[in-house]
Amino acid sequence: MKASLMDNMSERPFAYSDIFRHPPMSGDNIPPELAAIRKNESSCVVILPDGTWLVTWSQGSSENAPDEQVVMAKSRDCGLTWSEPRQLMTSTKKYRRSYGAPFVAPESGRLFFFIHEGVHAGDGIPRNSPEVDVGKLAFIYSDDSGDTWSDFRSIDLPDRDISMFPDRIHGHINHPPQIMPNGQVVLPFSQYARPGSMRRDWQLVAGETVFLHCENLLTESDPDRFQFSLLPPGPRGIRADIVKHIDNPAVIQLAKFFKGYPDGLAFNSQEPTVVPLSDGRWVQACRTYLGSPGYAVSSDEGKTWSDVERLRYSPDGPFIDHPHTMVPIARLPDGRFILLFTNNDGTKKGAEHVWDGGCRTRNPQWFAIGREIPGEQRNGGLIFGEPRILASADEAEPEDGFTASTATGISMPQYIAAEGRHFVQYGLLKEHILLDEIPASVIDEMTPALPS
Repeated sequence: MKASLMDNMSERPFAYSDIFRHPPMSGDNIPPELAAIRKNESSCVVILPDGTWLVTWSQGSSENAPDEQVVMAKSRDCGLTWSEPRQLMTSTKKYRRSYGAPFVAPESGRLFFFIHEGVHAGDGIPRNSPEVDVGKLAFIYSDDSGDTWSDFRSIDLPDRDISMFPDRIHGHINHPPQIMPNGQVVLPFSQYARPGSMRRDWQLVAGETVFLHCENLLTESDPDRFQFSLLPPGPRGIRADIVKHIDNPAVIQLAKFFKGYPDGLAFNSQEPTVVPLSDGRWVQACRTYLGSPGYAVSSDEGKTWSDVERLRYSPDGPFIDHPHTMVPIARLPDGRFILLFTNNDGTKKGAEHVWDGGCRTRNPQWFAIGREIPGEQRNGGLIFGEPRILASADEAEPEDGFTASTATGISMPQYIAAEGRHFVQYGLLKEHILLDEIPASVIDEMTPALPS
């Protein structure tokens, strides 16, 4: 039976299509071939030179399962209908291959897929070992729109203060590389210290945001000659100021719940996205433990950054509420911005902290439209209008009690501009991948007026 666009949803005012929904399944005796496609998350869309949409995502029986793989699908009608997914890569006995993102070089049409492959627990490596998830960034590429792919190529990175092993990192990728106005290609990713190093819960991990500068990806065809570096350069990435945020209520509550310490949490920032302002500054948004989206600003094309601060609706306005989950910001083609967030600081809907998963902090999915304030330095130079619900999941528990991970709800959204239209794709319950279209009239209605 074909799924309805409203299956598992309580609100979906901008419903457009379903990229992928697995067949109905429940119980303890699900055939292995069905169970292996029940978890679907971390989806990313790119548009090929001929207008074809290509999406990649992580699929498996659950998050961190040995059968996790990356799959891909295509659409030739602006995301309305999609091909059946096919395998792009699989995890191996040693390495987990799950979170990655595609990228298209606009001139050559070469298609890339970037990923972090980290070591699995098992084979003598206990789950609380710092060895778990350590690995390297890597990429594969295709010159025929994804029909065939190259071998894996690892990317060597310099060691940082947060690195626990020489030449390897704990990290993950959630967003595609972006071409900045000066032509730089930057891949946002997260780097963190494995919680096994401090023998505490993974929810207390310390982290920072980083951008991989793909220096000659658009001008060099020989992958052996590709050059990569980190932004910002130096011993550390982009962090929140520990001293400034040590008394933040959300930080204190999270530390208390998991029996940790605020000074180990307050600098955490992860899963960045970056947008350019008209004056040349770059603004990143990231998830934090602070009860709000974090933001940081660079005035020198990513070389140096301000500390991560809490994002507000306006420079003098209230903080935007948001837990520790993905919070992408994207620039619309006309220079306005869209912020995708969940409007919960870890205290609403019965949540006990900012990493309280399920539908407590990650449902509904909200969005707000922003614009630049000329000459404004505070708040990243941005002002946002009143938010609106994009979609809301049905919060009924599944009959068999299955959850794809500890944090589901609606997650990992991505804005897509195509043919003068505005789309957002996102994961539902980490089981299904959906696509909505926001009318231009709605975006106009939600655009804030500039301060007088």
